[in-house]
Amino acid sequence: LMVLGGSRMILAFAGAKPIAKQDSPELYRLVENLAIRTGIPTPKVYIINDESLNAFATGFHPNNAVVAVTTGILHKLDKLELEAVLAHEFGHILNRDTRVMLIAVTMVGLIQIFADIIIRTAFRSMRHGSRGGDRKGGGEGIVLLIAFAVWIIGMIGSVLVQMGISRRREYLADAESAYLTRNPLSLASALEKIGADARVEVLDGKRSVATLCIADPLEQKITSVDKLIGLFHTHPPLKERIRVLKEM
Repeated sequence: LMVLGGSRMILAFAGAKPIAKQDSPELYRLVENLAIRTGIPTPKVYIINDESLNAFATGFHPNNAVVAVTTGILHKLDKLELEAVLAHEFGHILNRDTRVMLIAVTMVGLIQIFADIIIRTAFRSMRHGSRGGDRKGGGEGIVLLIAFAVWIIGMIGSVLVQMGISRRREYLADAESAYLTRNPLSLASALEKIGADARVEVLDGKRSVATLCIADPLEQKITSVDKLIGLFHTHPPLKERIRVLKEM
């Protein structure tokens, strides 16, 4: 049940709001046309109120998929570029990448919540023990060690989430977009614009959700150490993706 409700959690983290067809007729028509072309039900459409350029898809199954785009995507991409971006997200839906990521994000979230509860409970117990003159504190120390171990597992899980959709999967979604639109240059052009301003501020600190996006929305937050080891890179380099698309 937690996994099935994971899409709502992800959309809430991103500040995404559902829209009706009359709110953005052109966007809806493009989504409907792609749904007809791919043979899946029309995904629900959400908007993130951010002038940066990014988009993602989520959902456990194509029957309940969701596509979310920023207002910046709508304002700064032309119709063909927007269609190519949406087709990329349909690629993730068709390849079941959204299911893998949804399960991973939900599991990591549960681990981190569990660790947080243990830490808070242990600190509260230690505080009450010190007020009552109890200086043993051995049990609380063990609980804190367990909580720390669970937290480390959660951090490792976060890295695994970032690897859930590998660089190969992003290339496959790009290829799916090129196949569906018969126009790889439109996605290449869209990625060039997205690369100039992909950061979505509401996703700061939410790296596991960021893995869903068409481009890394935290790129400006990556440290020099991250760049050195490449551990936290959630997406392949945009320049390489663009090069591959232009060669198609």
